[in-house]
Amino acid sequence: MLYQLFQSSLSEQEFNELLHLTFTEHERDMMLERWRIFDAFDRGCSQREVAKEVPCSIVTATRGAKVFRENKEAVQKYLERWRQ
Repeated sequence: MLYQLFQSSLSEQEFNELLHLTFTEHERDMMLERWRIFDAFDRGCSQREVAKEVPCSIVTATRGAKVFRENKEAVQKYLERWRQ
């Protein structure tokens, strides 16, 4: 259902409007932070380097590292799109 809602966006502006209606500013920031963390791990950064570069706490970097390790192939597929 959520997929169809977001897919119905006719423009980037509409998509962003849906994001703003669906997620708080903090939640949107956290999503961007997570992808920045994935990007840093994919480039070979350590957890400490990620925490400094992003910036985020070591705990947040550790959580991101766990998701990255457990889903590396899928994350890398979407990182290719995210980097464009």
